[in-house]
Amino acid sequence: MADVRREKLNKAITVHQFIRDIDDEESWIKEKKLLVSSDDYGRDLTGVQNLRKKHRRLDNELASHEPQMQLVREKGLELLQSSDVCVPEIRQRMAALEESWDQIRNITGQRHQKLGESEDFQIFVGKVEEEEAWMNEKQQILSSDNFGENMAGVQGLLKKHDAFEADLALHTQRVNQLIEEGQKLIDAGNHHSPMIKTRCDQLRTRLNEIADLARRRLQRLRDNSAYLQFMWKCDVVESWIGLLL
Repeated sequence: MADVRREKLNKAITVHQFIRDIDDEESWIKEKKLLVSSDDYGRDLTGVQNLRKKHRRLDNELASHEPQMQLVREKGLELLQSSDVCVPEIRQRMAALEESWDQIRNITGQRHQKLGESEDFQIFVGKVEEEEAWMNEKQQILSSDNFGENMAGVQGLLKKHDAFEADLALHTQRVNQLIEEGQKLIDAGNHHSPMIKTRCDQLRTRLNEIADLARRRLQRLRDNSAYLQFMWKCDVVESWIGLLL
């Protein structure tokens, strides 16, 4: 009789210890889940890269913790096979633990993907901002009221404009490539897709504005060149008439 009671007591102690082990695992998972449930995916490239480093460390922690989870699983299965104490509770706690483990693995995988998407987005934004900075600089030049005060001045400005047109062609190609890159990110389901589309639309609009300013400035330069040539010819004719008189 005493042996039976001792055996039951030992089983109860073993089950109690197992429940404590599950409690410890669930507490650990809950703590890590708080870390991976953040909506912070970085506000710039450096921020994203730092978050990815932290996430890789967490990934390694989860991978390192898998053997401990396996030990708890095996211990639970042994209890179910060898003990008739608290069997429903053991099954329930094991199922709940597996669900929690699957959840954190899924959440971790989703965050890993979104951080990768955020890094792609920030790299894309950096390239867009480079083109926008170039356009802002050129807009000031294209908006200048200086069209040359004499023929030499006009010719110099026309040469500069020719060089700008070559530069514009290069940047137009870059912008088109960027828009294609943005579309690929959208097609891939990047969670920043709305912002990517907005930046692509803005970039396309700005490029069209710069191209329009360039066309208008070229026409103004040509008009001024024609005007100065006409005035020069008038001066020549007037001088010739003056000589005749």
